[in-house]
Amino acid sequence: MKEERKPPKTGSGRGTYARQACNHCRRRKSKCDGQQPVCGPCRDSGRADECTWGRETAKKARTQQHFESLVNHIKSLEARVKELEGELSSSRSATRRSGSVSDATRQSSSLSPHPSPVTKFEEHDDSIPNGDDDLDSAAGSDVDSEIEQLIAPTRHLVLQNGDLEVYGPTSAYRLAPERHTEGPCPQETQNHIAQETSAPVFDWSRHLPPEAPLSRVEHDRLLDLLFRFCTSWCFRVIPSLFLRDMHRALTTPPSAPAPRLSHYSPMLHNSLLALATAYSEDPRVHDIEFRRMYARRAKSYLEKDCLTPNVSIVSALSLLSTFHSSRGEQSLGYLYAGMAGRMTQALGLQIDCSSLVKSGRIKESDMHNRNWAFWATFCQDVCWSLYIGRDCAMAPPKEPVIPVPFVDSEFDHEPWVWDPSGLPPQKSNIASVFQATCELLRIGRRVMDFVNGLGTDFRHPNLQVVSELDIELNAWKDSLAPEVDLTAATRPSALPHRLTVHLMFWWLFILLHRPFYRRTKPGNVDIDHVKLCNRAAENMMLLLGIWHNNYNLRYVSTTHVQFTFSAGTVFVLSAIQAISGPRLGRVTLASSLSQVETCLEYLSIIGRSWETAECAREILLNFFDETLKPRLLLRSGDANLKLELQNVDQRARARANSSASSVGRKRNGSVAEDASPSFAPGLSPPGPRPVSNGGPSMNELQYFPGSPTVSTLGWPVLTGPKEFFAPPSSTVPSPTVEHVSFAHHQHPAHVHPGTDMDLDVGYSFSLSQQMNMVADVVANGGQSSAQPTPADMMAFGVPELGVGYQFDPHVHPQIALDFSAEELAIMDQIVRQQGGNVMFAVGQPVG
Repeated sequence: MKEERKPPKTGSGRGTYARQACNHCRRRKSKCDGQQPVCGPCRDSGRADECTWGRETAKKARTQQHFESLVNHIKSLEARVKELEGELSSSRSATRRSGSVSDATRQSSSLSPHPSPVTKFEEHDDSIPNGDDDLDSAAGSDVDSEIEQLIAPTRHLVLQNGDLEVYGPTSAYRLAPERHTEGPCPQETQNHIAQETSAPVFDWSRHLPPEAPLSRVEHDRLLDLLFRFCTSWCFRVIPSLFLRDMHRALTTPPSAPAPRLSHYSPMLHNSLLALATAYSEDPRVHDIEFRRMYARRAKSYLEKDCLTPNVSIVSALSLLSTFHSSRGEQSLGYLYAGMAGRMTQALGLQIDCSSLVKSGRIKESDMHNRNWAFWATFCQDVCWSLYIGRDCAMAPPKEPVIPVPFVDSEFDHEPWVWDPSGLPPQKSNIASVFQATCELLRIGRRVMDFVNGLGTDFRHPNLQVVSELDIELNAWKDSLAPEVDLTAATRPSALPHRLTVHLMFWWLFILLHRPFYRRTKPGNVDIDHVKLCNRAAENMMLLLGIWHNNYNLRYVSTTHVQFTFSAGTVFVLSAIQAISGPRLGRVTLASSLSQVETCLEYLSIIGRSWETAECAREILLNFFDETLKPRLLLRSGDANLKLELQNVDQRARARANSSASSVGRKRNGSVAEDASPSFAPGLSPPGPRPVSNGGPSMNELQYFPGSPTVSTLGWPVLTGPKEFFAPPSSTVPSPTVEHVSFAHHQHPAHVHPGTDMDLDVGYSFSLSQQMNMVADVVANGGQSSAQPTPADMMAFGVPELGVGYQFDPHVHPQIALDFSAEELAIMDQIVRQQGGNVMFAVGQPVG
């Protein structure tokens, strides 16, 4: 009856609403019909697993990128099915033609099988002793037990000097008695230190080289910078535990035996300073010979520490590998990284030792230290392999996987504050980020194995593997906890280690899809590799810009060199694609050129700390020059773009110096004191390297190792009326990151590089100027005869290209052109085709 009394709904009346909406519809602010357990909208959209009710938080919604990867995976599976169906049909036809031969072959193979030695014995075969379980279940006398122990094919963790080492079933040393050294074991050391009163002053430089003196303030400041911006990536050093063990070791009298500690050793201390001194603004300390003294002192402890290894030797070797990598000494770095992996295996860090904790043989803190050292070394091993393109030194973790320690511990809740950034204090969440890093780099290892396995036929790979890795990467991103994930609200204030793990995420996308960077053919079901690479590179540039705005790219890890370089290669490929089509994609080209210039700028800034960044910058610049030059020669009306490419190196360096100057002015004006580590109160702030205001002049030649000379660039000196250039203006903003206020979400307007539009941005030269320029070149045998014009005639600004700098002709009055006969013929043909009614041949007029 109540339903009959309801007035009929009108078209303008308010619709009916469910009493309660599901969590997914509530979050999307969409209409829900209230049906339980799965509402209609969620069922229709295929999100039944995300339809939850009550106060519980629903599963995190998948991103559009995740759905795209799922669609790509479905397409690759469909293509694989068609491929297998074709193979099956051809196989059946071949079987009919040679049935008797196949039957004979199968019969002979079935009569004389050759089983693999691996599969000859089943895993649960009773004839094979199954490790410790067989030892427990072995019946008989003590002699039988000893025999069982001798023949059991298991690995044994042997306690030596208070630390565990691993010996396999083929080794005699697994039966050796435990050895002891003169030094106290870690437990005795901790008990002894706990009884002592904390000494306010200790010999902090006891193990440092006296020929490389550092003040206490500089020592503490450099370590603080290293802990914040370098070793926080992959959690390579736990600062609080390092400082604790450092205090324990250095308050011990020099005459007493040195304690064996997991987070401090003289070798580890010197290895850290060999890296940290790269951040110094003091030229004496920053000098490579000064830094090598710490590296040599660290290596002097190598044999002694490796003779009786513990966790600290693994960290020290890993840091020495980074020291050589930062110098561009890749083979030496790879050697020490391999030694760190070997020490990890020697200590058996990949083996779960929880049973030894239950039996009381080791402490729970020792197990956490071992698990932490394993995952930190594993992450560095994958980063090294991706960085150098070589195989990993460590085997991938096997099931059951060792847990990542310290998650949601006091390390996560420690406040992170650095006054020069201007950011408020916030929880570090470093252990949670470390856990996400370990999961990501397990996928990264598979990406590396796939890319390294691509052969000469890499244009037709198993796209199913690519789509599977795509899904895994997106699933990792969607499963991130809120304190690790980045959103539009949290991105501007993200901490360094949080930014780095997301940079690694986008870097893996580039590494996975860059080998197949090409324009997608219409109707092709292939993955859009171009779109994925471009999107990843744009996100990387956004995160690098935030880093530079908040912390300065002067303070980064060596992995950031590869982040920046890889993004730069994608933008070069995007520029090549923009000029390779039948129509010039000016917007895409302009955006790509601007981003390449920014990458060169960032590498120049990073190069002030790590020399390997200058090597990567040179490689990117050469790649930029060698790949774009021949393609631009095939296009007409774009001679001014050649001028842009000619000066990209100088503009990027000028932007880097200007950026460093502005960062220094911002910090010197807003920060009076730097945050210091807990053991060094009252430290002075780390200031940027002093540079002249405004950066170096364009007439100043800067040393750049191996830089291509001017004659190899091959771009003409442009001449023409002044109206074809924008007037010089000091008010044109430099497109560096300091002009971007990330805190207020004010990003510069730009066009997505993926859009390929044929637009005239207003900087073309007239046809007569092009023809005259080409004619002069040909008449002089391929050498330009253009005279240098006044500086104001060469001033230009092209906001669409993201540049606003002056080209000073006094730097290089003439640039030699070395055109081949084939290139001159192509240019002659271009001029003839576009001459219209005014026919003009190369070198002479045509009647």
